[in-house]
Amino acid sequence: MNTLAKIGRKDSPITVERILKRIIDEENSGNQHAFATTSMYTTAISAWAKSKGKAGPQRAEEILRIMIAQYSSGNANVAPETATFNAVINAWSKSSNIQGAQRAEEILAWMEHMSNMNGVKVKPNTISYNTVIDAWARSGAEGAPQKAEYLLKKMEQLYRDGDSDVQPNVRSCNTVLNSWAKSSEMGAATRAEEILAWMEIASVLNEEMKPTVVSYNAAIDAYARSNDSNKAQKAQEVFNRMIDPNTISYNVLMNAWCKSGKAGSAEMAESILTGMEKRFMSGDDNVTPDSISYNTVICAFIYSKESGSSMKALEILYRMVSMFKNGNKKIELHVRYFNIVLRGLANDIKDLAVHAENLLWHMEELQAMGIKKSSPNTSSYIYVIKVWIKTLTRERIMRAEYILQHLESLIDNGQTRVTPTKFCYSLIVDAWVELGDMLADEHLPELIKQMKKINVSESIENEGRDARSNHRQLYNRRKYSLQLESREGMSDD
Repeated sequence: MNTLAKIGRKDSPITVERILKRIIDEENSGNQHAFATTSMYTTAISAWAKSKGKAGPQRAEEILRIMIAQYSSGNANVAPETATFNAVINAWSKSSNIQGAQRAEEILAWMEHMSNMNGVKVKPNTISYNTVIDAWARSGAEGAPQKAEYLLKKMEQLYRDGDSDVQPNVRSCNTVLNSWAKSSEMGAATRAEEILAWMEIASVLNEEMKPTVVSYNAAIDAYARSNDSNKAQKAQEVFNRMIDPNTISYNVLMNAWCKSGKAGSAEMAESILTGMEKRFMSGDDNVTPDSISYNTVICAFIYSKESGSSMKALEILYRMVSMFKNGNKKIELHVRYFNIVLRGLANDIKDLAVHAENLLWHMEELQAMGIKKSSPNTSSYIYVIKVWIKTLTRERIMRAEYILQHLESLIDNGQTRVTPTKFCYSLIVDAWVELGDMLADEHLPELIKQMKKINVSESIENEGRDARSNHRQLYNRRKYSLQLESREGMSDD
């Protein structure tokens, strides 16, 4: 039974319960060698608790009630124990909703009532309270942090009054802290930090409540998620109290600065990343920069829209690539990171076409090295085409056309991951039309002919269409190019 319960297969609870029922039937028929025990009932309840079905918690509680009825009728072999009730509470806590949390707390109250009865070995312990606290934290219900905190404070009071079975520990505290950290309630971040401070003080008398790196990370993250106007500074203050921050500590701190919206926040995030890199390079593997570290700072610069921010983002991206090439296995070079920078370069008020194109070729080099996730996709080429035609000259449009021709050549070489779209062609067609250059009459028919020839897909991702300069009417230009395409099609007939 124990093995089946631990496996956690879909049919495990039903199978375990059938075995229990057979033993009970044998016992009722007079077989003196077969009798159900508390352990068997607890195992059956645990099996339902580990099931992922909605009926699991209800069935676990039903078995508990059957067990108590058997005990009340005089069967001492099935006396309920704390572990039995804890298994039912655990089942309800995994419901991850307010009904499950409420029922878990009701079972806890039931335990407290039974603990006053003579001859019953049922008494709430730290696991009991922690599981109910976790149930409220999982529920995401309004008022859940307050419910979780109330139970934590109740634990502490019981422990102070001499009940050593309900000693609060760091898990108790971290669960409540996380509940506040993820709450959208006003003042949630401040309350999270207050709990952290309470843990620091309480740990003097109760070592089990000493904050861990998880505790500090949750408090920092609480500020990052908050609407506090001084969120970054407050997160920094919490970080400065840490003795051994880890990668997550740095990441959530950088995120707090990035979300602060204050001038210079991107530069502050970069300085934190630089400090992180220095600690890592000096041998502290606990603060290894990962993809999130770099992407957080990249996004900070891209969305800051301050002068030179796109180039700073490009610099951070190249630092990430360098760190990857030097063996940092926590870094994943994914195309989305490159595209974020390409989009920033395309949207920058400065002419950064050369930098954008160089980054595209660098992506292809990484692809050739076997780093497949960094392979440029259709959007990557679109961003580079856009950045070239931001300013309309014959040479720039021809360079954009060269990027498109290169994209076409990839299909000829058997690559199917990237495909030109009508949007790729319409960008260049529109550019020629708006420029009004004499070469337009030469290039436009060939572009439209090629567009028809390769039967381009309209379903390939085209994110960033609005990255064009606002001073040109893209809609009118595209409309004109499609009319031209239509006339060309009629002439072919």
